[in-house]
Amino acid sequence: MSKKISVIVPVYNTEKYLRRCVDSILKQTYSDLEIILVDDGSTDSSGKICDEYALKDERIKVIHKPNGGLSSARNAGLDAATGDYIGFVDSDDHIASDMYMQLIQNIGEEKGNISNIMYVREDEEGKTFASRVPHNKTETIKTFDYIEELLLHMGDVSVCTKLFAKELIGKLRFNENVLNEDLLFMMQLSEDINEIRFVGEIGYYYFVRNGSTSSGYGKAVIDMQKNSVWVLDYILRKYPQLKNQARRFALYQNMAYVLLVPCESAKKENETYVSALKFIRKNTLKNLCNKYLAFKNKLILLGLMIMPKILAKRYQRKHRG
Repeated sequence: MSKKISVIVPVYNTEKYLRRCVDSILKQTYSDLEIILVDDGSTDSSGKICDEYALKDERIKVIHKPNGGLSSARNAGLDAATGDYIGFVDSDDHIASDMYMQLIQNIGEEKGNISNIMYVREDEEGKTFASRVPHNKTETIKTFDYIEELLLHMGDVSVCTKLFAKELIGKLRFNENVLNEDLLFMMQLSEDINEIRFVGEIGYYYFVRNGSTSSGYGKAVIDMQKNSVWVLDYILRKYPQLKNQARRFALYQNMAYVLLVPCESAKKENETYVSALKFIRKNTLKNLCNKYLAFKNKLILLGLMIMPKILAKRYQRKHRG
């Protein structure tokens, strides 16, 4: 008897791309699927498109809810899921026809296993950009090694490239108050993960809209700084052997935040900005011998201790250019 996979698709104002996404799921060679489309208060025709698909295929369930963000939509999907396994697909992305067949054949019988497939980024012209994730072949790593990769900004943190046993996720849900939610979710789940099994094939296609890769300052950047403090504290408690990697991660995130803050927000009234500078000034000198922190970043951090606004202005000017 086959195992059912619940595929959760948060949907918000993606009418232009939604059909491509849903069609790619319906074309899966693994057919025992429950497809949960969560219309997160869309103001375009996305909700109507979801309902149209539900009439065409009985495997599709539609949830209409007030807008609450990506995490809220994913959590609504998790609460409604009845499958043995859980997958996530964002509604402007699409997947290879054999992605879930590959993932479920690779995951094994242990509920603590996660199956992970390769991804590429794809722009509006259809041009693809390879990922820099270090696993481009079929192999297995332990949780400790995976967490280290995330701390070194090398690992694949996205939940969309993965297949989870529903029992593994249990009652864990995404934090609805912050962005960069995948990182926090994977960190919290790590205590129950046995191993991550990688499939050496491309299965997931991230859609990158033109101009979306610019270094805009917003909630995602603010939460990046806040999450770094949580991650450091979590690692020091759960994985103390990774303390230097975690300190490198936190310094890098705070450095990135300060470099991205626009001049009008770089002031003492901005609590996040003050917190980031305080963290850098408190921890940089302690980590000058940290082998996981690149020499270039050490120089930037030293500069930020003295003239953060000047370096940020130069960085932003260069990046815009």
